[in-house]
Amino acid sequence: MTTTRFITMLLCCVSFICCSNGKSGEDEGLQPAMSMKILTSSASSVTLRVESVNASHYRILCAATNDESSRTARQVFDEGKTYTGNRIVIDGLSKLTTYTVFAVACNDKGDFGTLQSVKFTTEATDPTMYAWEQSRGGILSFSDLVLCYGGSSHRTPYRWDKQRFAPFVTYTDKQGKEHWLFDSFLAIEFQVTSSIDSKPYSYTVGLKLTSAAKPQWQELIDYWFDKDNGINALEEAVKEAAQRMGTPPSKRKVVMIMPDPIIYREYADESASTVYWGELNGRELDFSVGKDRVDACKWFIDQVRRKFDEANYQYVELAGFYIISEEIVVSPAVEDGWNHELKRSEEVVPPVAEYLHALNECLCWIPYNRASGYNKWTDFGINYAYMQPNHFWDDKNEHPLPRFFSDIKANNLAMEFEFDEALLEGKPNCDVYKKRFREYMSNAKSEGIYGKQPLSYYHGTNGFYDLWASPAEKDKELYHEFCQFVTGNPLRK
Repeated sequence: MTTTRFITMLLCCVSFICCSNGKSGEDEGLQPAMSMKILTSSASSVTLRVESVNASHYRILCAATNDESSRTARQVFDEGKTYTGNRIVIDGLSKLTTYTVFAVACNDKGDFGTLQSVKFTTEATDPTMYAWEQSRGGILSFSDLVLCYGGSSHRTPYRWDKQRFAPFVTYTDKQGKEHWLFDSFLAIEFQVTSSIDSKPYSYTVGLKLTSAAKPQWQELIDYWFDKDNGINALEEAVKEAAQRMGTPPSKRKVVMIMPDPIIYREYADESASTVYWGELNGRELDFSVGKDRVDACKWFIDQVRRKFDEANYQYVELAGFYIISEEIVVSPAVEDGWNHELKRSEEVVPPVAEYLHALNECLCWIPYNRASGYNKWTDFGINYAYMQPNHFWDDKNEHPLPRFFSDIKANNLAMEFEFDEALLEGKPNCDVYKKRFREYMSNAKSEGIYGKQPLSYYHGTNGFYDLWASPAEKDKELYHEFCQFVTGNPLRK
């Protein structure tokens, strides 16, 4: 996004003067007021974030002008279009054109506040869809997303081959009947030991490793599209199941990790270089610049999309991408999370979301319990947000389930299920962990989440496979119980 003036400070507290249509000043403190800023712009649209007080709606006028003094508050009130809500999209714009958005906050009595304006220039072109993206007509839906960690040599097993994927693709019940199991797969990784120099690199802020650059981003793509591994192996696993069961109800969906464009080469060292990632279109990117970080994400997205297009898979399809950071930090305010200067999420997440939506691809996110941004996730253009209960490992009752379900229902969040090898027989306190995991299933039903919201499933590196393979009777019992929970998800009907 190119803007002549990117308004980041408008969201701060501002004094407003109201034009009150001749009413006395006695109600001055209750007059409508607003602030706005640009979240993203493309070749044909702009997305605004609006905050207001004492207002029921806004009047907004978008004009192809560079002159912010060309409209008055009265003109905007009389001629502007009425909008409500905090996220406003204005489309139908011309490419490479400078626009000014004029706005006033209004109440139902006919009062309106002081004039606000923000200026931007539209881009040259909108993203171009592949035929398979265009044919879907919108963002894809899926009900049960399983996390698949892979790409780093510290994981055991390292590869996702056809045999490893098989028990994730189908489930055979106690009567011997085979069912389709997970309908969507998240390809995810946090770090890599690079094959280039054998050094560890991080794909996300906070691991205390050197930040992954373009070569390491490419290594992640290469891992997931390697022959007989990753997406190719998933395609073969579904194909073999289809030969036994018939074609699945829909193609299995793949959501791909999107690495953090980490600002500093050494993530917490603000004296470290921000020009380390690599070159794009003949120019070294500088990650101190928000647009350069967005451009790196777009490069990664387009590389993955091209891989799917070239492979022409028959049983799997790309559904979207995943924000790897578990919190979204958009301001230095304490309540907005950890260290805004190292993340500056507002510079990246909304424009990336807009880019993906123009391609009919979704954006997913899995915040930890009450992470920064959990109650504002829709403002960033995220399509699927699954909050972590963190109850599975909670020995101090710091993450009570009643509060968790209250939070996700209040904020229309989906739910992530969590477990790992700790619940397997023979592990210390395995019965406690089994009990907590069963509480996820029972509470999801009793709290009205099951069948209403999509679900995601964390199982460590290989927890679900190990549960499937376990010879222990208690493990087998939980395995069948869990698989029936997944296959019986009412969202599939």
